[in-house]
Amino acid sequence: MGARFTALLLVGAASLMILASSMFGSSSSGAGRIVHVTERGVAAARQQQLAATAAGSRSRLTNLAEAAPGGGGAAAPPLATATASAASPERPAARGALDGSLEAALRVAVPGEAPGFVMASFANSALNDHLVNFVLCAVRARAPFVIGAVDQAAFTMLSARRDAPTYVTPMAKEGASLDGSNQHSSGSWKRFAGMRTGEVLRMVRLGYSVLHTDIDVVWLRSPEPYLMCSGEASRPGGEHGPGSRFECGPLLSADVAVSSDNMSPGRDTEGRASYSAGGTFNTGILFLRPTVKGRAFAEEWHANVVSPPPGSRYVSLTSDQQVFNHMMRKPRQWPGVDAPHGSAVMREAWDGGRVTLGSLPLALFLNGHGYFVQRADLRLKVSPFAVHATYSLDNHDGVAKRQRFREAALWAADPPPRPEA
Repeated sequence: MGARFTALLLVGAASLMILASSMFGSSSSGAGRIVHVTERGVAAARQQQLAATAAGSRSRLTNLAEAAPGGGGAAAPPLATATASAASPERPAARGALDGSLEAALRVAVPGEAPGFVMASFANSALNDHLVNFVLCAVRARAPFVIGAVDQAAFTMLSARRDAPTYVTPMAKEGASLDGSNQHSSGSWKRFAGMRTGEVLRMVRLGYSVLHTDIDVVWLRSPEPYLMCSGEASRPGGEHGPGSRFECGPLLSADVAVSSDNMSPGRDTEGRASYSAGGTFNTGILFLRPTVKGRAFAEEWHANVVSPPPGSRYVSLTSDQQVFNHMMRKPRQWPGVDAPHGSAVMREAWDGGRVTLGSLPLALFLNGHGYFVQRADLRLKVSPFAVHATYSLDNHDGVAKRQRFREAALWAADPPPRPEA
């Protein structure tokens, strides 16, 4: 038995050697042929993998845009590669218009005399690949955005492109560095949280309706028609018109609206506010309107992050998300907010009703578990606006999130594979 098995192995190995010789040419020795075949085979496989990933991402993102009700995906600008600098035809070129100021970036992102809707995200050069992926997907979705560069290197990289309205944040101006930790208890994270709440506040003060978004969010469609309840989608018979499954009208009363870490998009679709209130609010996708109450909340949220009153319940908290969750709920109560079943908004939020809090539908603003694990969008037959790479496991870092996006064909930031030498 053993001798026969060994003979079979030798015959198999010889066959592979002959096949390799016919495919790649002979080498001076058997060992040479094996190394030659292995190196070239791995290189070819890697090129095929990169090409398939890039093609899959382009196909996936294009198909999602085309499948979106009223999405008009066929007319959307094509996806670029990580090294491309072509501007979206729908947005003025940023190059030459950016001077590092927030105001200049906003003018590029939202052309016109009056402030409007804008998405805002923040990151440093350690996440350059995620920055590029965010930009490519947001441009493809035709969603207006600005990116606050947390270091000078990120601003230099983004401003060299023609599709990324960017500016230099206070942390970048000060030359502050992050320690690389994604733990909310780290010192640099607290500083980052204080900076970004302050920057969101600046935009709200300027009159913009601001959708704060983490950089690990892929935008598949622009959420503006839903959040602003505008355009064809808001009219009778439209995707978010009166009587639709995700009607936009009721959300107009919300000064602030937030996403959720809950794990059942189906239950969220049915219960809306009542289900959302029972879990953790995730400020990685957070919408603030420039209403009187919206501005007041943004002011106090920022203040409670950077300098909470001594003895308050915010002193021991380590992130802007924790502060947000505590502010919205009554102390020592759960859920601590009036959240009627099926309603789009929650009452008595923030000190008994100082703000009307909206619930962003989990099916439209999917977290990692809802999309990567459950594929709730297929089950519920919805076309989501966004996928947030939460529930990424491992170290929950950029590598894990990048892999999640790659596996789902939502990663557009890989350069095209180089031709084999």
